[in-house]
Amino acid sequence: MNSYIIGLLVVIVISTLAGWYVSSRKQAEKAIKIMLFLLYFWVFAFLQIALFAVVYYFFF
Repeated sequence: MNSYIIGLLVVIVISTLAGWYVSSRKQAEKAIKIMLFLLYFWVFAFLQIALFAVVYYFFF
């Protein structure tokens, strides 16, 4: 399997778990929790991809 695919799967899993954890701790209605999960998922995914890009740029 291509290393890029594995890397993206890791980003997706970490973002999913982090988004679920952060959104589940909030006291809100179910619809709001779903929107918070989506927000946190994309924030964590963007931060990870940006971090990997910076590390790749400076160290590889």
